[in-house]
Amino acid sequence: MVLMLVASSSQRTTQHNEIAPLKVYQGDFLPERPTMIEITRPLLLIAFLTAVAANRVYVHPFGMFALGNGSCKPTHALEVTPLETVSLTSIEDGVEPDPVHTYMEQRGNVSQRTAVLAQLLNTLGQRFYDTLQTQKAPNGLFSPVNAYGALVAFYLGAWGATASQLQKLLGLEKETDKPDCVSPFDGHKVLRTLCSINALMDGSADELKTPVWVFSNANLSKSFARGIWEYSNTSYTRAVDLSQPLKAQSQLNAFMEKTSAGKSKLLFQDINSTSDLLFASAVHFKGKWRTMFRPEATSPQEFWIDDKTSVTVPLMTHTGKYSYLDDKRMKCTVLKLALSRHAYMLLVLPYEGAHLDHIEKQLTARISDWSHHLKEGVLEVSLPKLSLNAVSDLKSILSNMGLPNLLGTGANFTHFSRKEHFTVGKVLNEVVFEMSEEGSEQQDESQGDEAELKLTFNRPFCFTVIEGSSGAILLLGRIGNPTN
Repeated sequence: MVLMLVASSSQRTTQHNEIAPLKVYQGDFLPERPTMIEITRPLLLIAFLTAVAANRVYVHPFGMFALGNGSCKPTHALEVTPLETVSLTSIEDGVEPDPVHTYMEQRGNVSQRTAVLAQLLNTLGQRFYDTLQTQKAPNGLFSPVNAYGALVAFYLGAWGATASQLQKLLGLEKETDKPDCVSPFDGHKVLRTLCSINALMDGSADELKTPVWVFSNANLSKSFARGIWEYSNTSYTRAVDLSQPLKAQSQLNAFMEKTSAGKSKLLFQDINSTSDLLFASAVHFKGKWRTMFRPEATSPQEFWIDDKTSVTVPLMTHTGKYSYLDDKRMKCTVLKLALSRHAYMLLVLPYEGAHLDHIEKQLTARISDWSHHLKEGVLEVSLPKLSLNAVSDLKSILSNMGLPNLLGTGANFTHFSRKEHFTVGKVLNEVVFEMSEEGSEQQDESQGDEAELKLTFNRPFCFTVIEGSSGAILLLGRIGNPTN
């Protein structure tokens, strides 16, 4: 199942190039009980996170990621410090990844910073996902962590109004700043924190991979190159002559397929010869259920695309103890499936006749509440094998949100290279998602428990994959037709 998710320029969720702010205030951090957030539209303002302890001290996200002393810089001032750049290895000189550098922070730690950043990327991810869903495609897949990291990396190359607009979109602006003087945040600290969130997945090396590819015809800033190293577990920054688009397209697509073990194929099409940089980041997630499904219990069954149309697909079936919730107000049933030690998946099945679109728009707002009210019971669960491949264009998504110049031709990327009028071409985010019967543990022998509920995912449903310690959403997706 392959999806190409490109937002239509005729549909907009934010008008007049306004960037809806993201705001998070974090009190006492309790990793064992994620805090509840409320999302208010259309500004999507994140309200104060609920905390149980008294005498809370609220800290704005900017304070956690401020650069230097947090003082503002005029947005229209010229940069006086010479830009330090690095030379890129030619795409023809091998497929070895960029070297891992020693200035990485320790990864995999749960902290107040990871929790706050998780809330920011979850909310922005929901906005992006909503924008993509205006296409009404039967299937959808998006990675909030992936997209957020890409935008922070581009912030490292941005300057002036472009940098301040990206900062506001990311929810990391300083509240007391004026439009003409903005306090920068430490993009490297944010990217290292993102990498730490990915490390919390604590699965096998094959479970989660986050490769990044950067192709340019110019030397790039050391700061940007460092950022790419920091937030991916494998990166490739390569020199390519983009003035010959057909040759370059063949070269870099072949390079990406080879360096991704065949998972990332033909991502770049219709390259513009005036581009100075092409960017692609990916999440390759091959998950395993905590408890495996027995392959012999998988059987072909009907999946209803709509009230009148069905397709036959293999549905995996297992009877056992599950955490679930019947949400009568939202008209859906929520099922929790454990993945690795910290990660889990929430599958949301609307009641028959209920609208999936309404539920999807409130996913990130409901996750915490659902998680706190799940109950355990013996269920007979049937669901299709999940295999999705989606590619989204961040420039197109931002254009659809009313922000066509944020990564477009009107953007100021003075900090990317010493080359004048540096232009960013395509900015792609890919997600490859695979789940089958495989599990890390064998099923327990049947104890003769009778299922109190039969839950069959045989009609359109949505899902999330969540890193449980931080609450960060790795994936948002929907299945409307498993055969696509």
